[in-house]
Amino acid sequence: IMSQTLDGVKLSVLDLKRLIVFSMWGAVGFTPFGFKWYNLIEATVPKDIPLRWLAKMAMDQSIFPAFMTTVTFMSLTILEGLLVGVGFTVDKGLFATGETFKGIGALFSEGVQRVKKTLVPTLVENYKVWPAAQVLNFSVVPLKFQVLFVNCVAVWWNFVLSMTQHH
Repeated sequence: IMSQTLDGVKLSVLDLKRLIVFSMWGAVGFTPFGFKWYNLIEATVPKDIPLRWLAKMAMDQSIFPAFMTTVTFMSLTILEGLLVGVGFTVDKGLFATGETFKGIGALFSEGVQRVKKTLVPTLVENYKVWPAAQVLNFSVVPLKFQVLFVNCVAVWWNFVLSMTQHH
């Protein structure tokens, strides 16, 4: 909602399909993977090293951002492409767009092109916020709440990703 509103979309014509697709990706794609990722970091970084939180942040930020950003843009491109014939907005409700499905191969190619175009600028934005957020996360937040903390910070991050995906 925030990204569409700041992009000049009036609430009366809000693209609910975009909101639902992005929300479903977060719930079904990111969150389960995030729990596994944080448990892997916890298990991998030795518990007795000094500045353990720094080592955990370094592991996280050297692997996770490029991988998850790529998976996110590929997944969103394919999901949105699969639903291209359907629109869902506040003012019109559910409707047929008249657009035709391109095929999985074309959607995959489109996703690859999107990643090539947006990965580096997105990672630059990532490194402005996430290392500091992860230092706080790994040094203060208990493991069972780390994904919840990340999801709170991700309100802003999802705004960045949504704006990037749709421009």
